[in-house]
Amino acid sequence: MTATSTTRQTLWWLRLGLVAGTVLVLGTALATFLGVRASIAEVRERTAPAVLEVSLAKEAIVAAHRAAVTAFEARQARLTGPSEQYEDEIARTSQQLAQVAEHNAAGEAGSQTLLLIEGLLPSYNGFIGKADAHFRQDAGGPLAASNLQSASDLLTAPSNGILARLDALEAAQRAALDRQLGANWLNPAITALWAVPLVLLLATLVWTQRFLARRFRRTVNTALLAATVACVLLGAGTALLLGVQSDARDGGAALEHTVDARSAATSAAAGRARWTLAHVLTAQCGIEGAAACGDTVTAFAAGTPVPPAVPDAPPGVVDESALLGPGLTEPGWTGVLGYGIPLLAAGIGLLAVVGLHRRVDEYRFRARKP
Repeated sequence: MTATSTTRQTLWWLRLGLVAGTVLVLGTALATFLGVRASIAEVRERTAPAVLEVSLAKEAIVAAHRAAVTAFEARQARLTGPSEQYEDEIARTSQQLAQVAEHNAAGEAGSQTLLLIEGLLPSYNGFIGKADAHFRQDAGGPLAASNLQSASDLLTAPSNGILARLDALEAAQRAALDRQLGANWLNPAITALWAVPLVLLLATLVWTQRFLARRFRRTVNTALLAATVACVLLGAGTALLLGVQSDARDGGAALEHTVDARSAATSAAAGRARWTLAHVLTAQCGIEGAAACGDTVTAFAAGTPVPPAVPDAPPGVVDESALLGPGLTEPGWTGVLGYGIPLLAAGIGLLAVVGLHRRVDEYRFRARKP
């Protein structure tokens, strides 16, 4: 085989390799971009809202319980029942649970826990309703106290109460969030998927230019140099995905910090409601003497610590989108990545073909000369 034939085949293979490498880089970079985008969308539209909504459901049920207990303490229940605020917060609890069911990311176990909670909520509401009825008819007394305590026990039982099950549901949603933020397309190791082909393509471009410089004694091939610059720019642009992944993990951590802070406020509110309830129960049983309620109320009051001074969570409807934060927003198609990846990859392939076309034709012509 002559030197001319060998050089022509080398040029042909280099052109094919550069085009194939460009297609591979385009595919891996675009797949990474789309995968990261889809993963963040899944987190923002489903998993993160589920975490937040479970926390908001806890806030609502505790706020409802506290409103009812306060109404009984102030003896307003005889006129207004457990209070309008109680009704509003119970309705908000049901609404939040419905949203959790829509966004549930904890699988079948999460759905089962949610069904249990939704089954306990009417029972809790029923105990409050019975306490209200006895308070109106009998001016309180042991029956009202018994139903109030039953409602409190159903809400706060350590292992199977409503709040304990909501804590378990929140933990399951947060575990799903942590898995999504640290695996698959949001795992930093996914960088190798696009970085390795890109480095190989860049190395091939550099080697090709050195080969042409030695063979044709020309230092610079303008088209291939431009392709090399475009390859570097493509690598720098695709590396922005590392920042997007990091922002998503930071956004998830910020959300969990927010949920922790609100949960602390919710726990403090539940403690204050229990403290108030202890006084209400003592007062209700006191109508007929402490012996009318037995030792249960005494033990309840004795086991209720003074609540800590923790600020309440902000009342009312919460803007969930504001709490999710910008870090959990997926990159759009119109940004640097959306346009940059396909345009730069197409430019690399075109410039590589143009840069080698003249040399391939030159050696094809030489091969045909007699």
